[in-house]
Order: sequence, then structure tokens, then C-alpha cells
Amino acid sequence: MSDVEATFDRLLKLPGVMGAILVNGEGRPIRTSMDATSSHIFAEKMAPMVKMARAMVREVEPTDDLTYLRMRTLKSEILVAAENEHMIILVQDSNALDEARRNSSSSKRSS
Repeated sequence: MSDVEATFDRLLKLPGVMGAILVNGEGRPIRTSMDATSSHIFAEKMAPMVKMARAMVREVEPTDDLTYLRMRTLKSEILVAAENEHMIILVQDSNALDEARRNSSSSKRSS
């Protein structure tokens, strides 16, 4: 569990992070940086979506498995790492994320 928690802590330091939720195998938030209501909503709604995406991946390629899911809305980007029995949900501000990506691209081009 310490690797999962270390990853959780590292994710909170990424640009534009609005919150992160660590969800156990039963779909319950066990660690979160968000309020309890938002954490439960994300955990409750994301579990069936991950299950559906995992089934689709396995139908396309039976020996493969879903490990990462990414969704973008106008306001946020939701990233889900689904490994073993745990799921980490990361919610980032789309504008802050875009700005960080532009700055990263600019610094690489000037190098």
C-alpha cells in the first residue's frame, strides 16, 4: 500500500491538480484531498465507467487490460489509474494543465 500512497502524494504536486481520491476495491474512498461529497460522487460514478472500459479493452484484445483512463471536460481533466484492487482518481483544472503543457513545450524548444 505504501507505493500507492507515495504515488498519491506525488500526484497531488502536479500542475493544476484540484484533487485526488484513492479508492479501494469496494469502491470506497480511503484517502482523498477533496471534500467527502465530491469524493464519493467521483468514486461511485467512476467505478462502473472503469469496469465498462476494462470490458471493452478485453473484448478487443483478450490478453490486454485497462490500466489508465483519461477524460476531459471543458473545465477539468479526470485521470484514473486502475491497478490491482485500487483506483486513483485525479482531477485537474484544464486551463492550468494546458498552461503547464505550453510552458513545458516552450522550454523544450528553446533548449
